[in-house]
This record gives sequence, structure tokens and C-alpha cells, in this order.
Amino acid sequence: MQGKKILVLGGTGFISGRLVALLNSAGATVSTLTRGNVSSDVPEIQQIKGDRRNIALLQGLANQNSFDVVIDMIAYGPEDSLDAITAFKGKVGQFIHCSSISVYMISDKPTCPITEDQWQLPEMEYDPRNPFGMDYGIQKRKCEEVLWDAHHLTNFPVTCLRPTYVGGPADPACRDYFWIERIRDGGPLLVPGEGAFQFQSVYVEDVAQAFLRSIENAEAVGQAFNVVGDEHLTLNEYLKLLMKKVGQIVPLIHMDQKDFDESELSQHTAGDVFPFNTRRHAIFGNEKIRTEIGFNATPLEVWLEHLIEWYSEKYDEHSTGYERRQQEIQLAAMLGPAGDRL
Repeated sequence: MQGKKILVLGGTGFISGRLVALLNSAGATVSTLTRGNVSSDVPEIQQIKGDRRNIALLQGLANQNSFDVVIDMIAYGPEDSLDAITAFKGKVGQFIHCSSISVYMISDKPTCPITEDQWQLPEMEYDPRNPFGMDYGIQKRKCEEVLWDAHHLTNFPVTCLRPTYVGGPADPACRDYFWIERIRDGGPLLVPGEGAFQFQSVYVEDVAQAFLRSIENAEAVGQAFNVVGDEHLTLNEYLKLLMKKVGQIVPLIHMDQKDFDESELSQHTAGDVFPFNTRRHAIFGNEKIRTEIGFNATPLEVWLEHLIEWYSEKYDEHSTGYERRQQEIQLAAMLGPAGDRL
């Protein structure tokens, strides 16, 4: 890693900010391209202001520098990836694309544990309530399609990393905090459906390490890797674990999924509500990333403790939808014995 020249498209986000700091501490020479956001944590990096969709800018960066690695954290559609291929083809040793497990979850018949070869299964019927983001998954899959075409046809040196739900301090989605805040107030938790579907999370620091290990291993070129933790829990099991870590036991009141979907509480303009209600099992294999590039995941219980401590000491805002908390409590009370209690 020492002396490698690395360009990060993005670089100030939840994952990418940690990645930039990690690359810098490992001895790489790091440049970032953002629309003007500045990383105050790593002031010694070269911070370039510009729009990644400015193809002339990308080509100029490629022509004027000899980057060993380009890491694309902000490709959200195939045109983004096509521009990157045009600019960096033949001018970079490795191109790492941040993808998502959503490329699998726009299909309705993946086989758990979901392995890296299942990313092109037929798409499910369009579901606007897909908890993994229907449009997001479609666009991320299209990004990969153009990247893998370039790899197979012109040896474009791509690596794809596919993280699952990413958690940790400063998570902009505050998924874990949605439940932590409600456990802390002592009221019941309204749980859509039976809470019996399994899912996986991954610690943000581990995701940054996965990118680093992908750079350090030449065999990662031409490969895709799931970036997921080792544990898979049902929503009920996860909430019990959170209660244990928070030190507060509250009742879980389950609500029929269809009835929940028809409730105004099931949607919010600010983003996701009632996180990790996956509506089906979402278990992803991580054997490939562990064996091929030496990835190790921090145990969920360990990083949840860090996260809860961080929220206690450094966060003073509310989670998504908390202004409607009394409605949740009232609905849980109305369900009464009809709501399953844990």
C-alpha cells in the first residue's frame, strides 16, 4: 500500500470517509473527487472539487496522473460507470466499484445463503416497497453489467464489493438508532409482521477494511465479494440483543404486515422506517471474501456496544419518525392481546 496513488470518487461519506483515512494511514497517496465536501479528518489528502459526471474532468485526471487504483463510491447508474470506463480504461491498475447486496434483492428467488454468482437472477415484479430499494438495486445492477462487460471484453480491471446494511457511529440512515431510541423510552416496539425473517449487518470499519484488502490482493481483480458480517438474526432476535445491550426490556407487539402497510406509520418522507423488516430472509455468504482476501468481521455484539455508547455520548437528535412515537404506542395498545408479545 505504501506509495500507491489512489483516487476515490467520493471520499467524505459514511463508508468512504473512513476508507480515505485508512488508506492514508496505510501510506497511500490519496486524492478525492467531491462536489465540494471537505474531509477535515485527513487534511493531507488532495481534495479535488468537481462533478464525477463531467467526463472531461475524469479524463483529465486520468491523463495527468498515474493512479494505481480508482475507487468509485458514488456510481448510482450505468452512465456513471460508463464514464469511468471511458476515462480510466488502460490508465489504471485496478478499478473498485462499491456495489450493494441490493443487486440480489431485486430478484424474488435467490437461494440463501446468497452467493456472488446470483447477482443476475431474473428481476422480480416491480415492488415499490422493496426494503432493499427497488430502483436502487436495478441501477446498481446496471452499473455492474457495464463494468463486467468492459472487464470481459477489454480487460478493464474491475473489482466489485457488495455491502449489506452498514452500521456504525455517524450512520446517516440511523437504522439501529430507530430501535435503540424506542427501547430507551420504555414503550412497546411495534414490529411489522412476525419479525421472523433473518438479515445481516456489517460494521462500517470492516467495510473500509474490505476495500483495503481488495487493493492489497492482486487476485481481487475480476472478482466480486459480498461484504457482510458473520451473524444472521431475525428481527426479533436482533431486538432482543439490542435490549440486552441497552439494558432495557420492552414488549414487542407484532402487527400483520398487510395491515401495517396500510397504516400511515409505514411510510415517512424522511426515509426508511421500521428498519430491517426485510419481508423475506436476506442471508449472504461471506466465505469467498474471507478465504480469498482475508476479510474478518467484527462480532455484532462488539460493534453494537460501541454504537450504543456513541449515540449516548455524541448524538442528540431523534430517529426517523420519532415525532409519531405516540401513535406507535397507541396502535400497539389497540392491538392488545391480538398483538403477539415476546
